[in-house]
Amino acid sequence: MTKDRSSARRARPRRRGRRLPPRRWRFELEGVMSLVAAVVLAVVCYAELEDLYWLQRRGEVVSAAVLDESGGRTTRIEVRYVTLAGEVVTGETSNYEDAEVGGTIDVVYDRVDPSRMQAAAWGFDYWFPGVFLGGASVGFLIYGINSLWGRRGDER
Repeated sequence: MTKDRSSARRARPRRRGRRLPPRRWRFELEGVMSLVAAVVLAVVCYAELEDLYWLQRRGEVVSAAVLDESGGRTTRIEVRYVTLAGEVVTGETSNYEDAEVGGTIDVVYDRVDPSRMQAAAWGFDYWFPGVFLGGASVGFLIYGINSLWGRRGDER
Protein backbone atom coordinates (compact mmCIF):
# COMPACT_ATOMS: atom_id res chain seq x y z
CA MET A 1 0.00 0.00 0.00
CA THR A 2 1.54 3.27 -1.08
CA LYS A 3 0.70 6.65 0.33
CA ASP A 4 -0.12 9.55 -1.84
CA ARG A 5 2.37 12.39 -1.24
CA SER A 6 -0.24 15.07 -1.63
CA SER A 7 -2.33 13.63 1.22
CA ALA A 8 0.77 13.54 3.49
CA ARG A 9 1.34 17.22 2.86
CA ARG A 10 -2.22 18.04 3.72
CA ALA A 11 -2.06 16.09 6.98
CA ARG A 12 0.53 18.43 8.49
CA PRO A 13 -0.89 21.49 10.23
CA ARG A 14 -0.10 24.77 8.58
CA ARG A 15 1.58 27.59 10.43
CA ARG A 16 -0.02 30.93 9.96
CA GLY A 17 1.74 34.23 10.17
CA ARG A 18 5.44 34.89 10.19
CA ARG A 19 7.94 32.69 11.93
CA LEU A 20 9.65 34.29 14.95
CA PRO A 21 13.42 34.16 15.17
CA PRO A 22 14.89 32.31 18.15
CA ARG A 23 15.82 34.19 21.30
CA ARG A 24 19.44 35.24 21.58
CA TRP A 25 21.57 36.23 24.53
CA ARG A 26 22.85 39.77 24.37
CA PHE A 27 25.45 41.56 26.45
CA GLU A 28 24.32 44.54 28.47
CA LEU A 29 26.45 46.03 31.22
CA GLU A 30 23.57 46.69 33.58
CA GLY A 31 22.41 43.09 33.25
CA VAL A 32 25.87 41.79 34.13
CA MET A 33 26.19 44.24 37.03
CA SER A 34 22.78 43.15 38.27
CA LEU A 35 23.93 39.52 38.32
CA VAL A 36 27.10 40.53 40.19
CA ALA A 37 24.98 42.41 42.75
CA ALA A 38 22.74 39.34 43.14
CA VAL A 39 25.74 37.14 43.91
CA VAL A 40 27.24 39.65 46.37
CA LEU A 41 23.93 40.06 48.22
CA ALA A 42 23.41 36.30 48.32
CA VAL A 43 26.86 35.81 49.89
CA VAL A 44 26.24 38.56 52.48
CA CYS A 45 22.82 37.07 53.25
CA TYR A 46 24.34 33.62 53.73
CA ALA A 47 27.07 34.98 56.04
CA GLU A 48 24.53 36.86 58.18
CA LEU A 49 22.23 33.85 58.43
CA GLU A 50 25.14 31.56 59.29
CA ASP A 51 26.30 33.88 62.09
CA LEU A 52 22.80 34.04 63.52
CA TYR A 53 22.42 30.26 63.28
CA TRP A 54 25.65 29.52 65.17
CA LEU A 55 25.00 32.18 67.82
CA GLN A 56 21.56 30.72 68.38
CA ARG A 57 22.80 27.09 68.58
CA ARG A 58 26.16 27.46 70.38
CA GLY A 59 25.86 30.89 71.96
CA GLU A 60 27.02 31.65 75.50
CA VAL A 61 25.93 34.84 77.28
CA VAL A 62 28.51 36.82 79.29
CA SER A 63 28.92 40.41 80.47
CA ALA A 64 31.18 42.66 78.41
CA ALA A 65 32.74 46.05 79.08
CA VAL A 66 32.01 48.69 76.44
CA LEU A 67 35.36 50.24 75.48
CA ASP A 68 34.45 52.58 72.63
CA GLU A 69 31.55 53.69 70.47
CA SER A 70 32.27 54.92 66.96
CA GLY A 71 29.74 56.95 65.03
CA GLY A 72 29.22 57.43 61.37
CA ARG A 73 26.62 55.90 59.13
CA THR A 74 26.46 52.77 61.29
CA THR A 75 27.36 53.07 64.93
CA ARG A 76 29.59 50.34 66.32
CA ILE A 77 30.79 49.48 69.78
CA GLU A 78 34.02 47.85 70.83
CA VAL A 79 33.66 45.45 73.75
CA ARG A 80 35.93 43.24 75.84
CA TYR A 81 34.67 40.07 77.46
CA VAL A 82 35.99 36.92 79.06
CA THR A 83 34.68 33.62 77.66
CA LEU A 84 33.61 30.79 79.91
CA ALA A 85 36.92 29.08 78.96
CA GLY A 86 38.86 32.09 80.36
CA GLU A 87 39.91 33.64 77.02
CA VAL A 88 39.85 37.46 76.86
CA VAL A 89 38.29 38.65 73.59
CA THR A 90 37.99 42.19 72.22
CA GLY A 91 35.63 42.71 69.31
CA GLU A 92 33.30 45.13 67.54
CA THR A 93 29.64 44.84 66.74
CA SER A 94 26.92 47.00 65.26
CA ASN A 95 24.24 44.61 66.51
CA TYR A 96 23.27 46.31 69.74
CA GLU A 97 20.47 48.48 71.04
CA ASP A 98 21.81 50.58 73.87
CA ALA A 99 25.33 50.90 75.26
CA GLU A 100 27.42 53.52 77.04
CA VAL A 101 31.19 53.70 77.03
CA GLY A 102 32.47 52.44 80.38
CA GLY A 103 29.29 50.46 81.04
CA THR A 104 28.57 46.78 80.62
CA ILE A 105 26.22 44.90 78.35
CA ASP A 106 25.41 41.24 77.91
CA VAL A 107 26.84 39.71 74.75
CA VAL A 108 26.29 36.31 73.21
CA TYR A 109 29.34 34.70 71.59
CA ASP A 110 29.97 31.45 69.75
CA ARG A 111 31.97 29.10 72.00
CA VAL A 112 33.70 27.56 68.92
CA ASP A 113 34.56 30.97 67.38
CA PRO A 114 34.58 33.53 70.25
CA SER A 115 35.13 36.46 67.86
CA ARG A 116 31.59 35.88 66.49
CA MET A 117 29.37 37.84 68.88
CA GLN A 118 26.59 40.37 69.22
CA ALA A 119 24.63 42.02 72.00
CA ALA A 120 22.32 39.53 73.70
CA ALA A 121 19.39 41.98 73.54
CA TRP A 122 19.67 42.20 69.73
CA GLY A 123 17.83 38.94 69.08
CA PHE A 124 18.14 36.14 66.56
CA ASP A 125 15.59 37.03 63.91
CA TYR A 126 16.21 35.56 60.48
CA TRP A 127 13.65 37.79 58.77
CA PHE A 128 15.86 40.85 58.17
CA PRO A 129 18.70 39.13 56.28
CA GLY A 130 16.35 36.61 54.73
CA VAL A 131 13.74 39.04 53.46
CA PHE A 132 15.77 42.12 52.64
CA LEU A 133 19.09 40.69 51.50
CA GLY A 134 17.66 37.48 50.06
CA GLY A 135 14.74 39.30 48.42
CA ALA A 136 17.02 41.93 46.92
CA SER A 137 19.31 39.19 45.63
CA VAL A 138 16.40 37.42 43.90
CA GLY A 139 15.21 40.74 42.44
CA PHE A 140 18.65 41.53 40.99
CA LEU A 141 18.89 37.98 39.64
CA ILE A 142 15.54 38.22 37.84
CA TYR A 143 16.38 41.66 36.43
CA GLY A 144 19.84 40.53 35.29
CA ILE A 145 18.56 37.43 33.50
CA ASN A 146 15.75 39.44 31.90
CA SER A 147 18.21 42.09 30.71
CA LEU A 148 20.57 39.57 29.17
CA TRP A 149 17.92 37.34 27.60
CA GLY A 150 17.07 39.02 24.32
CA ARG A 151 13.56 39.39 23.08
CA ARG A 152 12.45 37.72 19.89
CA GLY A 153 13.35 39.75 16.86
CA ASP A 154 15.60 42.07 18.84
CA GLU A 155 18.56 42.87 16.61
CA ARG A 156 20.78 44.79 19.02
